[in-house]
Amino acid sequence: MLKFTYMCAFLVFGLLPAMQTFAASGESPDGIKPGGVKTHFALAVQYEELAQINKSKADNWEFMADYIEKFPKEYHDPSMPLKEHIAQLRAIAADFRTTEEQDRALAKKHHYLARHGLGPPTLTSESAKESAN
Repeated sequence: MLKFTYMCAFLVFGLLPAMQTFAASGESPDGIKPGGVKTHFALAVQYEELAQINKSKADNWEFMADYIEKFPKEYHDPSMPLKEHIAQLRAIAADFRTTEEQDRALAKKHHYLARHGLGPPTLTSESAKESAN
């Protein structure tokens, strides 16, 4: 019985810090909405990450097309001819490469805007505007 009491106390005291963390995650300083204004630098980083993800996906689809082209006996789908399947894999890879290029262009644009201070305000300048009003 004593072990059960200690175990319950351990669980309760162990969950309290976690519950406080979850409760505090929705709060935002100075009345700024969570997930609201992002800076150009944050957007540039986000687009660079997306470009890297799309590059990886394009490489994977291209690898699949090359693999099936080199080892045609590994292809076992009777519903689609082999050459058509390879062409479809390459088209999917091309779509991901196009998306990667668009993401890189957007990242470059947001880096430019961040360097010149244009566009959405940073969190510090927004809070300064609110306090001035």
